[in-house]
Amino acid sequence: MSRTILHVDMNNCYASIECLYRPEIRNSPVALGSDPEARHGIVLAQNYIAKGMGVKTGAVLWQAKQKCPGLVIVPPDFKKYLIFSRMAREIYSDYTNQIEAFGIDENWLDVTGAEHIFGDGEKIADTIRQRVKSELGVTVSVGVS
Repeated sequence: MSRTILHVDMNNCYASIECLYRPEIRNSPVALGSDPEARHGIVLAQNYIAKGMGVKTGAVLWQAKQKCPGLVIVPPDFKKYLIFSRMAREIYSDYTNQIEAFGIDENWLDVTGAEHIFGDGEKIADTIRQRVKSELGVTVSVGVS
């Protein structure tokens, strides 16, 4: 019997969660990092808008601001991200108890035994994408193998 494994990754996890909590920055380029005025620290994460303007993870904050003058820099709040990670895993656990976490925002799910209940891997992936978006307000990418 072949196995069905899903790889679930929260899209721009930290930045997406911050934009969810701060609607006033949702349409701005956003990066997570320390105080840019102190001229130290790096970009820990960024949203799609910032990525489109050339802001990269690991870039020095002051250089990221030069590349993207409107960049909104938000301090990270890992307690908040862990809460979202747990809530996402609760959704995943409705489809399998075989969940392997890789960091805060990525998980592998073995849904082999759930296919007879919930449909094939693609159907389960689509359902997880929809549930995470509607229940948590963030998006996930789900690969099926």
